Amino acid sequence: MSELKLVSGRDEDDEATIGPALVARLHGLLRAVRLYDLANRTLRDQLADMLQLLERLMEDEVVLVAMGQCFYVNGVRIRAKGSHVAFFEALNAELEARRLGGLRFLPGLEADELAGFLRLLHEHADPERAAGLADAAAAAGVAHIVPISLAEAGSGGEAAAASAPAETERERARQTFRQALAGTRGAIVGTARTGRPAIRRFKRAVQPIVDSIMKDEYSLVGLTAIKDHDEYTYAHCVNVGILSVAMGHALGLARAALADLGVAALLHDIGKLTIPTTVLHKPDRMDDREWELMQRHPIEGVKTVARVPGLSALTIDMLNVTLQHHRTSDGGGYPRTDRRASPSVVARIVAVADCFDAMTAHREYRRRPFSGYEALRLLLGPDRGRYDTAALWALVKTVGLYPAGTVLALQTGEVVMSSSPNPRDARRPNAVVLVRADGSVPPQGAPKHRDPLPVGTRVVRVVDPDEFEDEIEQRLAA
Repeated sequence: MSELKLVSGRDEDDEATIGPALVARLHGLLRAVRLYDLANRTLRDQLADMLQLLERLMEDEVVLVAMGQCFYVNGVRIRAKGSHVAFFEALNAELEARRLGGLRFLPGLEADELAGFLRLLHEHADPERAAGLADAAAAAGVAHIVPISLAEAGSGGEAAAASAPAETERERARQTFRQALAGTRGAIVGTARTGRPAIRRFKRAVQPIVDSIMKDEYSLVGLTAIKDHDEYTYAHCVNVGILSVAMGHALGLARAALADLGVAALLHDIGKLTIPTTVLHKPDRMDDREWELMQRHPIEGVKTVARVPGLSALTIDMLNVTLQHHRTSDGGGYPRTDRRASPSVVARIVAVADCFDAMTAHREYRRRPFSGYEALRLLLGPDRGRYDTAALWALVKTVGLYPAGTVLALQTGEVVMSSSPNPRDARRPNAVVLVRADGSVPPQGAPKHRDPLPVGTRVVRVVDPDEFEDEIEQRLAA
């Protein structure tokens, strides 16, 4: 692979930097509406400042949730520093007095509506009147601010970070995967609605993935082997994102570059939003006309990404990945081009991750999907000339020599199934025992793990997955 230098820049206008100012301004406005009428210049200036902060964070909404002594803005934890500590405590007390967990701001909010709602918020300060705030707001024509109750804030997706922490790596991986799946679904739906990538949502979905991989917690990679998701489209995007981030980590990319790579990987197929569902979900092989439509999705993806304002390292990564993720290192793939040019580094990584995950997915025209082991053998064998050598090496470092779901017969007489890769030794995955050495089967409710396989363990053979077909998915999901 050519030199792996990715210059990554992050937008300054994100929740972590704007959040403290948003909390401080909202607190200031609550005080100002008690003192001034709408014609007052000071109040108008503060309202304009608040609307500008919201606009910088707005995609399809801005959600502010109070949680303990901190706030979450669009699911991102905002910490108080210095002079902001007093504002955080005061605003939290104001919301708590009204039995509110937070506020949801919608596009189209204007100064008069914001001022009117804040006045209602001031008037409903005691717990008894607070119960009527939502009705009072609706009666006053407030349509672009939605109060969030304490119960909703405590159970909603925005407050997921405040839920009970997972204790084991497997539990953390399942939690991270669920959050990434929900976040990616929301980001793609938002993109379909607006025609412009929901970048902030994609960033929020990627960050826990990067955190997990940076901690060398690879149980998350093992979950990409589960293929019975009802939401294949979203799960595929999440799988490619996880694999790409882990491969980038193996290649030594810095955290910021991994975050950009992860976002680009999550939306690599965003151009498929323009493909008719009858073609996308056709159970049989496509005819020539349908295949021609499908081959347009990289170009349509570039057109979608091009609607993102400004030009940053992330935007360039997204453009490269959406356009080039079906281009191969030997000059093949699509879209076809007269100019022979090697795909970008990020596109070469995503191309391998995309191909590996797609090969192991269910297809109506295939009796069963390739196992991870079979897909890896194809990529390292007959297909190795089509993909970048370093990217293939990174895939092996990521999924191991025996990817999750591979059933192995050991020299001890045991039969085990790999459950997740071991980042310290690709030959010794973490595994769960399917058959003991004496031929007995451990109960599913009390699985016996080998995390990882002991040093010196010899694999006698890879077992045909058909022998344990029903059990593999159940064990992976356990």
